[in-house]
Amino acid sequence: MPEPAQTRTVLSMTSIRVTSPARGVRPSVRFAHRTMRRLTRDAHGLLAVGLVVTTLTIAAFSDRDEADRIVAISLEFLAAQAMAALIAPFIRPSANQRLLIAVARFVLSIVYVTVSTALLREGDFRPAAALYIPVVALAAAQGTRQAIIVGCAAIALYLVPVISATPDTLMLDAQRATALGGTAILLSIGTRRSINNLTVTVRRLGTSLARDRRRTRQVAAVESVGRLLATTGPDFAALERIVALLRDDLGYDFVSVYLGTASKMRLAAQRGYETVIDEFDASRGVLGRVMRTKSLAFVPDVAADPDYLSAAGIVHSEISAPMLVDGNLVGIVNIEARATANLDEDDVETMRLVADRLASALALAGERERLASRAELFHRLTSFAAAVNGTLDPERLNQAIVEKIRSVVVADSVVLTVLDRATSQYAIRALVPPEKGFVGQLIVPGDGLAGRAIRDRVMVVDDRFDPAKSAILRASGNLGGPMAGAAVPLIRDDVVVGALTILRQDVDRPFAPDELEALPIIAGLVALAITNTFLHAEVTELSVRDSLTGLFNRRYLDAALAQMEARRQRRAKGDREPAAAIMFDLDHFGSINKQHGHQTGDAILRAFADSLRARFRGADLVARYGGEEFLAILEGATIEQATAVAEEIRAAFDKQAVPGTDGSPVSATVSAGCASMGSDDDRFSDIVGRADVGLVMAKRAGRDRVIAA
Repeated sequence: MPEPAQTRTVLSMTSIRVTSPARGVRPSVRFAHRTMRRLTRDAHGLLAVGLVVTTLTIAAFSDRDEADRIVAISLEFLAAQAMAALIAPFIRPSANQRLLIAVARFVLSIVYVTVSTALLREGDFRPAAALYIPVVALAAAQGTRQAIIVGCAAIALYLVPVISATPDTLMLDAQRATALGGTAILLSIGTRRSINNLTVTVRRLGTSLARDRRRTRQVAAVESVGRLLATTGPDFAALERIVALLRDDLGYDFVSVYLGTASKMRLAAQRGYETVIDEFDASRGVLGRVMRTKSLAFVPDVAADPDYLSAAGIVHSEISAPMLVDGNLVGIVNIEARATANLDEDDVETMRLVADRLASALALAGERERLASRAELFHRLTSFAAAVNGTLDPERLNQAIVEKIRSVVVADSVVLTVLDRATSQYAIRALVPPEKGFVGQLIVPGDGLAGRAIRDRVMVVDDRFDPAKSAILRASGNLGGPMAGAAVPLIRDDVVVGALTILRQDVDRPFAPDELEALPIIAGLVALAITNTFLHAEVTELSVRDSLTGLFNRRYLDAALAQMEARRQRRAKGDREPAAAIMFDLDHFGSINKQHGHQTGDAILRAFADSLRARFRGADLVARYGGEEFLAILEGATIEQATAVAEEIRAAFDKQAVPGTDGSPVSATVSAGCASMGSDDDRFSDIVGRADVGLVMAKRAGRDRVIAA
């Protein structure tokens, strides 16, 4: 069997051969061609030719001189049949008229056989009588009624000789009539049955071929669906093309595709409907039944199905095929047909295949989306990590965390809670959008989302978080409706250094699996960044603090004095404030170390440092200058004020004592020198030098005193 393209080529070439010459021939020739085709296709005409040829052949071997009459009758018979074949189509007869014409032509054939039999009879021998048999056979082939009429006529003619026979020939004529009549009857019955069987076979073959062609179209449509989905994916334009393909190529009256979940389906594409049902839930319709059962529904007669909901009132049958991905319903393919085009099991299988193809495409598209989303998520995580690792300043870091996290996870509010290492309490350090009164609020472990995450050391997700469950929100009166919330603890080196809380106002948008997977990663990055600020603060503190006394060290002191001096020099002389310096030195400190040991000496140094911290302001610069010497810079203080403060410290320290190695109290005294600078002075090194001179003067004056230089 040639391929379809080859078949079209052959037909096209045949059409050219037949029609092209006709353009150049005369109408009379074309009429002759049509006439010949009709005559050669006419069954009665062909029968007439066969009868005439046989009759003339019998006449040629006959001794009777009837050849002229036989030829004349044969020509008249052929002419009559030819005229009937040519004229009948032009009168456009009805079914009954066609039956009458056929019977009349059969009667004409019987008359011709009867006349020929009479003319060619030789005594009791009638050779032409057997020609009734092909006439009866043709009548049986054309229909039951024709067979009955012609058969009865032939049998009657067979019986005529019997009726008119003499006693001498009666027996022979009766036998001949019985043999010929029986043969005609058996041939008629056999021919009719053969024709009926052949008709049934042809009808079945036609039905089978039609079913095969339809199945071929269905398979081709399914393959087209597969190719289309493989090329473009299951976007809305592709779905529109698919429903158009199913309707146009397979002839389905109404086609629709719904996408969604087992609880709700929305129309994605349709063809054929004037009124559509945009949305289905699992409680109604045949689609609702499919949503509940996740099984294909075939409804041969929608009038008998109580679940059926009509969008087109002329629907008779329906097929709804679910699209399943890993057992989860993602969509439904639905077709409906009028009563004139009922759906069958082949359509069920076709829709099952189409639904499977669509489900596979949706699954693949979903996987591609998840991979793309995951890649985009990790890209945003990389950007987030760069942003939070870009600073070691705690305030800037905290604000960057709550602002940048919304580029990774969709959130209406973000709250950062951080551990205060000095008090071991958790407090809110930053939030977006900013709200007054929240920063600095303490978070009690176990209270609210952040408190639960801190207490349980696990991520807490609440798709319908009630703000009334948070003590801070209750106290602020900022209570609204339920929110989708998640809080993740910030854990580093097995220490919970804080918590991160993400809130959404829309409870219908819970956190997606990818987001929940990203939150612990975000928490790890944030915990690392916060821990780095802790470590940086510790390292910075160690680099500028004296490890024994906790005061600033000499390196920090020199840098701070340089900054203060530069700042003072930038000011106009009239805008400069007074400043003072106090230089302290513990009296006979070397002797204390020798008599009581260095541990006692260290204790005296720490005690004196505590005295300095207790008396000086936070704005004053106090540092260990070296050994047992200490320096204090007081901006905005006069020489009198500095001397008074130094005297207070000297007197207070004179009353202090520390336990020695043997438990006995050990005390020490301190001497101090003071100096100040006016608006004309701009070098702190000068007043430090003068304060040192005052200290020397105090030492020479007997120690345990304060002298202003």
